[in-house]
Amino acid sequence: MMFRPMRALVAVVMFSASLGLPSAAATPSQAEVNETLRNSPDIYNGLFTAALIRHIVKVCPAIEPPGRLRRVSYFLSLYNRARAMGYSRDQIEAFVEDKGEQARMQSLVDNHLRRAGAEPSDRDAVCAYARGEIAAQTALGRQLREN
Repeated sequence: MMFRPMRALVAVVMFSASLGLPSAAATPSQAEVNETLRNSPDIYNGLFTAALIRHIVKVCPAIEPPGRLRRVSYFLSLYNRARAMGYSRDQIEAFVEDKGEQARMQSLVDNHLRRAGAEPSDRDAVCAYARGEIAAQTALGRQLREN
């Protein structure tokens, strides 16, 4: 009698494998998770915006980030998108905390600011950039406040 449930389990595993569904044996490496999340525009653009805001606020004390509730809601939406892709909390946290990913993101932020005419370490230039975004009511500017 125990043979039938085992046979059914094997059949389900074989069927899901034939459909390309993930199985325990097909768990992606962290490098694969990082690459997939890095190449997901919704997630990576969201993280880029957060990193840009963080840089602006760090360099320019006259500019404030969105309120705490708004930040938590924003990051929760990014987290839920990554979870919907099938990744675990640990995999997502490992991606966000990866020093290489953080350095890559900071490089993108620095390059973005330079293209906008603001040297990333120049307080006056970064503050002027942020004030311009606020005045123009861009997507970034709507998230910043001048105190």
